Amino acid sequence: MNGAWPLMTLAEAGVTLLDCEHRTPPPADPGYPYVAIPQIKEGRIDLAGVRRITREHFIDWTRRTRPQAHDVVLVRRCNPGDTAVVPPGLDFALGQNLVLLRADGTRVLPRMLRWLVRGPLWWEQIGAFINVGAVFDSLRCGDVPNFRLRIPPLPEQRAIAHILGTLDDKIELGRQMNKTLEDMAQAIFKSWFIDFDGHTDFVESELGPIPRGWEVRRLQELTSKIGSGATPRGGSQVYVDDGINFVRSQNVHDSAFTWSGMVTITAEAAEALRSVTVQTGDVLINITGDSILRTCVAPPDVLPARVNQHVAIVRPIQGVPTHFVHRHLLRPWTKEYLLGHSAGATRKAITKGHLEGIPIAVPRAEKLAQFASTTGPLFEKAVAAEAESRTLAALRDTLLPKLISGELRVPEAEEIVADAT
Repeated sequence: MNGAWPLMTLAEAGVTLLDCEHRTPPPADPGYPYVAIPQIKEGRIDLAGVRRITREHFIDWTRRTRPQAHDVVLVRRCNPGDTAVVPPGLDFALGQNLVLLRADGTRVLPRMLRWLVRGPLWWEQIGAFINVGAVFDSLRCGDVPNFRLRIPPLPEQRAIAHILGTLDDKIELGRQMNKTLEDMAQAIFKSWFIDFDGHTDFVESELGPIPRGWEVRRLQELTSKIGSGATPRGGSQVYVDDGINFVRSQNVHDSAFTWSGMVTITAEAAEALRSVTVQTGDVLINITGDSILRTCVAPPDVLPARVNQHVAIVRPIQGVPTHFVHRHLLRPWTKEYLLGHSAGATRKAITKGHLEGIPIAVPRAEKLAQFASTTGPLFEKAVAAEAESRTLAALRDTLLPKLISGELRVPEAEEIVADAT
């Protein structure tokens, strides 16, 4: 049944391309979001770190092109072909090297467009029309309307969009729940270990006033291992489709491990890197490059794993909760402290010694144990929710190409989803 749906260009299917303003407004805080390439992540718009602009600039930048619900944001440069759907209720201005795709509903339902631009045929079109540059590959605005995709009949589109959208909604619900759990844990950490709520008796220290009975200790004293990995020997042959997970800097984000871009290496290559084996409870931190100091806790389902030379393992000793160490590494103060010691001449870098020397105000053992018992259930729920979201995402990504090509029909997909959920 593969190839059952007719091929037509985006222009023939009633999909219009709307270009951005080819200029950048000055930042303003607070203000309206100005979405740029870094905010386009795994099919959605992530406002973390987004530039803000004034209302006047927002009006100016959206006079010609104002995003609306179910539009698709397309990246033309750096990561050409990446897309994200515009959610209802989000007002933002479009950044440079981004364009909007908008379906008029005659041949493609607006809710369906986001799925058509994520299948294999979409990436075949990207490969066919890509312009290879000396620095960045790119797409020309004039070429995109000529992309040819398979377009299901409207009733099929409605059903397909419902199935995939339902899975996506469940994934987003899990993401929101994790954000709530994260905020709760952070609030407890800040109250107990930064603001020292409940304490009235303080003593002076190198970090300023700390509660009496606490002491300033170096991260080295709280850990059994701080060390980075290496590049496995053997060239490209060590990278295989089914092997040991090999964690790189793109997998490590603040408070979130991402599986996008995960590679695996042979058992032999992993054995050679056994000294940087990731263990349960390890904290990971990027130590070089543009993503320097991004940090997260290694998720249980990434094991067994190794890390490369751009990622350091920070392993707390018994009695020191993983998330006590991780929360301190997340602190802006800690990041400023480490960046002040950056050893990279042309590229930011920090060393093992810099990490070992981080000063931390440490309470008595009972307080650390109380923090672990109080926040432990929150982190366990977050890990479970993340695992479920990954399962749902894998199911969605398996069904997507089969549904939009016609290889799999809606009733069969509904049975698969019902069995899985």
